[in-house]
Amino acid sequence: MQSLLICGLISLVKCWWDLGHMMTAQIAKNQLRNDRPDVLAWADSLVQDLNNLTDGRTNSFVEAAVWLDDIKETGTSFLNDWHYTDKPINPDGLLIKIEDQGRNINSIYAINQATAVLTNSKTAKYRHTMFKAQMLRVLLHVIGDMHQPLHDTTFWNDTYPNGDAGGNFMKIQLKNGSFVNFHSYWDAVAFTMVSNTTFMSRPLSQSDHQNLDKQSNDIINKFPINKYQKYDMTNPTVWSLLGFRQAQQFVYPMLQKSNTFNSDYEIQAIEFCQENLAIGGYRLAAKLIEIYDTILQNEIRLSQVQ
Repeated sequence: MQSLLICGLISLVKCWWDLGHMMTAQIAKNQLRNDRPDVLAWADSLVQDLNNLTDGRTNSFVEAAVWLDDIKETGTSFLNDWHYTDKPINPDGLLIKIEDQGRNINSIYAINQATAVLTNSKTAKYRHTMFKAQMLRVLLHVIGDMHQPLHDTTFWNDTYPNGDAGGNFMKIQLKNGSFVNFHSYWDAVAFTMVSNTTFMSRPLSQSDHQNLDKQSNDIINKFPINKYQKYDMTNPTVWSLLGFRQAQQFVYPMLQKSNTFNSDYEIQAIEFCQENLAIGGYRLAAKLIEIYDTILQNEIRLSQVQ
């Protein structure tokens, strides 16, 4: 880890960045469009309940996946902990503060809370509420976050005695000599997914929507869902643990082994991220199906009581 330079306090970067989040949501959308259009119609309708209260950049199912990052700009810092789970990678066995080990307001909590709100049997007669619309947007975002491994861990050693904040306090040197935030590097899929003012900026143009649809189908074809039939598709605790293991076994060790940033790491990181985008999209779709089916069951029970 000696080749990684310590940087000063860095403001929180956007998780998976805009394009990664929208890609995850688009993959989920494509799965639902084919398999469960009723679930997609419900989710898309609930997303749009907040459209009049946003700035116009998150008015669709896909764009709404970025909403939880957008609202950081409005002072909602109390939700920042919902974006990650900081299970420690601690190879030197350092003494870690109990509050850091025991923190339970995290991405797992966020998904479980959102699920509980959306499936609450006591509110079954109200499909559309402000809080439910918010929680749907939370799901679209946080499930994406959990498939960026640096959102599932933080690294501790003598250089980072209080943890590296999932790579946010770490910089790596690129081949051109410039230094980049390690977390940002992974958020941007090795800088292959960075939107700008002319490409994939929100609100998306019709051509951008079409482009995103095509890119997501390319990833779906490359990593088809039948490869992951044995994966847990609905349990965020399992997802976070798998993300932690990915960071432990791949994200950090490759740098430690090579002691420098190299092209092999870049190639493998891109492949790794693309597969995680696919899996994240499939899990998002599966979670929405699970939630919607529970909603339908609650509504049936309610009608029988009445």
